[in-house]
Amino acid sequence: MTAETTDSALAPAARPNLMRLKLICLAVLVVALVADLWSKAYMQELLGLWPDSEGGRMSREEPIELLDLGFIGLAWEGTWNPGITFGLAPGQTTVILTLTIVATLGLLVWFLGSRSRSKLLHVGLALIIGGALGNLYDRVQWHKVRDFILMWADLGSGQMNWPNYNVADMCIVFGVGFIVWDSLFGVGAKEAELSAQRRKAKKAERAEQRRLEEDRRRAES
Repeated sequence: MTAETTDSALAPAARPNLMRLKLICLAVLVVALVADLWSKAYMQELLGLWPDSEGGRMSREEPIELLDLGFIGLAWEGTWNPGITFGLAPGQTTVILTLTIVATLGLLVWFLGSRSRSKLLHVGLALIIGGALGNLYDRVQWHKVRDFILMWADLGSGQMNWPNYNVADMCIVFGVGFIVWDSLFGVGAKEAELSAQRRKAKKAERAEQRRLEEDRRRAES
């Protein structure tokens, strides 16, 4: 496959308009952010989820059960998370806040600067950025994050509770999943393969040019 062939494989006529794709995914980002902040505000009222540092109420003592299948269940339970997604790295507020800002800016640069036509990549980045901004708002406001989704499973040896999470966490997880899938099986993987083929073709072309130049010099001597 030649470099021309690989370039034609991603001809503009066969790809979505890049600017339109970015605008659509910016809308996805806004929807993810609004959904996260709205759901947190609603659940904060419903569950009485007020910061203890402000002298208000903490979460309800009993979760609001939504689903119980015996071996798995789902409920609303308000908690404050001083760590990152799913309760990891608790208590590192300053470090987490700094890293979140840096990572979010980096993701925004990637999102806006990417020339990839991959829908999954752009949607994934939009979801991650939207989720990161939602949790960043909480960290700036309270130095911790409002979580309210409780999922548990009974594996026979007792009930195991997954760390409480929120809509932002879901957006981040799905966004990462989309990007990984795209890099392995989607347009991102194809673009990486085509890019490698272009580099290989250009390398072979340069080698052929050097060989012809050497032949010409030998002929002249």
